[in-house]
Amino acid sequence: MKSIVLKLKFKELILLGTFLVTISCVKAEYLTIDPKNPMSLISSYLMSLTGLATTEAPVIPSASTDSVNCSYIKTSVTASTTGTVTVYCDTTYAYMSSDAYPTHTMMNGITGTNLQVPTAQSFSGTTAWKIPLNPAVATTTTSPTTGPIGMAINGVLLYNPCKQQEGCSSTSGDTKALGELDTCNGHAGRSDDYHYHAAPTCMMAGQSTTYWNTHPVGWLFDGFALYGYYDSTGSVATRDTVCGGNTNTVYNGPSGYSYHLTDTFPYILSCLRGTPSSDFAGQAAHFTNLRNDPVTPFTVSSMTLTTDSSGYSVLQFTSSSTFFTRVTNSTYSIPNSSGVNQIKYKQLTGTDLTTALASAGTGKTKCWNFQFPNAASSTNINFCR
Repeated sequence: MKSIVLKLKFKELILLGTFLVTISCVKAEYLTIDPKNPMSLISSYLMSLTGLATTEAPVIPSASTDSVNCSYIKTSVTASTTGTVTVYCDTTYAYMSSDAYPTHTMMNGITGTNLQVPTAQSFSGTTAWKIPLNPAVATTTTSPTTGPIGMAINGVLLYNPCKQQEGCSSTSGDTKALGELDTCNGHAGRSDDYHYHAAPTCMMAGQSTTYWNTHPVGWLFDGFALYGYYDSTGSVATRDTVCGGNTNTVYNGPSGYSYHLTDTFPYILSCLRGTPSSDFAGQAAHFTNLRNDPVTPFTVSSMTLTTDSSGYSVLQFTSSSTFFTRVTNSTYSIPNSSGVNQIKYKQLTGTDLTTALASAGTGKTKCWNFQFPNAASSTNINFCR
């Protein structure tokens, strides 16, 4: 297909001159211009670049290109080999959308758990996560309370090091030190959502080790970028005593401040140096719990997550003692013997989904079937959200 150049002149913008819009890979017969609203062609073209419907897109004030910081974020997510993120921007925020379900291994090696499992999330539209496009060092810092503090470039959320709803230090409440993280430094949380509490090493393995010296691993909710263990010169990144970042020169991200990973507590940061978006305080609005905590937290060994021939995810682990599985959202009810145990689950589709939703209550759109084959009374139950 050939490229065509379309010259548009607008009376209301005569002082700005003539706009030239180059539209690539479009056949001429497919172009429709509304003479009363010639800007609609520009708007439609820009929406096609993001893959978003016009009803979901931010307001575009003109035909100008993305800001530099928006381009940094859009470019950064293309380096992911373990998950996909959609990014669109207005003049204030970049909106990062994902299912937060990476393709790398998950849950392997965890030794402390309440048996939450990873399921695909729906972070899009009104629940996309906002990253400020004009970050600046704030006069006061923001403590990283429980919950997400940013998003990795593969769409998985980044958390502080603490157990949920608890403060922590290097000697108490540290999820990594307690064995609650898998070999990729992630685990499943209370919404059966997978997230990282430390360096996303399995995601980072998709690029060379030096790549992360100059390219963001993720984006924090104050708009500053998170890089790897080293700065752009290849030296171990310095960490200040304020939030654990520095003001050194960075590439492919905004200037002013940056965060760097470390393998010692607190792993990512100790506070947010800029002003976070409203998502930081309003994070609960992005989540819908699938089920309550399924068990009282306890110690396990040999945990793995695999997929069987029927398409069920199988979380397998060994327990040295009896534990109780919550199979409804109200009571702990089913005893499980010590030894090897499994939890099997699969997202429902087609008529199975339709049947499950019919009894799930209003406002729910997705369901998973859970099976507890090692429980005292083998249980098969659907959970929806």
